[in-house]
Amino acid sequence: MRFKIIFPQLAFLLLFAILKVEAQNVTPGPRVLVVVAHPDDESIFSVTLYKIAKEQHGTVDLFVITDGEAGYKYSTLAEEYYHVELTDKKAGQANLPRIRKKELRNAGNIIGVSNYYFEDQTDAHYGLDEKEPLDTSWNIALIKRNLNRVLSKKHYDFVLCLLPDSSTHGEHKAATLLSLDVIAGLPENNRPVILAATTRNKTDQICRFSAYKDYSETSTLTDTPLFKVDRTTCFGYRNKINYKIIANWELAEHKTQGFTQMTMNDGDLEEFWYFKLNGKAGIDKCVTLFNSLKQTPYLSKTY
Repeated sequence: MRFKIIFPQLAFLLLFAILKVEAQNVTPGPRVLVVVAHPDDESIFSVTLYKIAKEQHGTVDLFVITDGEAGYKYSTLAEEYYHVELTDKKAGQANLPRIRKKELRNAGNIIGVSNYYFEDQTDAHYGLDEKEPLDTSWNIALIKRNLNRVLSKKHYDFVLCLLPDSSTHGEHKAATLLSLDVIAGLPENNRPVILAATTRNKTDQICRFSAYKDYSETSTLTDTPLFKVDRTTCFGYRNKINYKIIANWELAEHKTQGFTQMTMNDGDLEEFWYFKLNGKAGIDKCVTLFNSLKQTPYLSKTY
């Protein structure tokens, strides 16, 4: 009778040991921090983040600067969904910060986000001028202090932000400028590689970017993107599906952002520019990352 009790215990311990060894054999993937202005900006890199977190067993964290309260104008359909009159300015601004955090966490579950850092700064309004948030709306000293603390503590391999192109939202550009400023202040041996991204359809003209205005820190090594992730890479049964499914799932969680959701299925490529601030030493690190992201781990099945 005693042996009958002990044997299942030994079998369980043996199985536990095997599983533990297998878990230890999984090589940790890259550690990535995404720094953006609004709780939906991460959609620009959704497939890249999914592949890093889910396929490469990496860590993806989000640092979100504003509370998203200005995103109420296109929330018409979300009013019935949330039972809140979100297109009313006062009601929208009062409720959107809470709702958009929930939406972001739902989206983050799809792409594999581990941690969220919310700065809850004022989301003033849409505009192209980066000076407005930098000089008026945001507590710049607080943001930089918090971002510095996160970067110094977590030792990320990469920081991803949005390309500070002249045509983009001023708060997007401000978030990228702050990221570059904080990283430039870190010891060189403790700096992550910082990349800026945008999306493009394959039929669109290639975007050219070398720097924004007189901000020397935004200078890039080349005026075209050095790296990319192809959302149209096919896999599965008869190669009939691709990674746009992930991009659409992720974007669909941001239900209050009707105008953004009208871009569903847009963007064949997620393209990345390499800042000169990184020096050339980080290029090999990026090559290794993006080569790994070209892989699709899904075995084809026949039926």
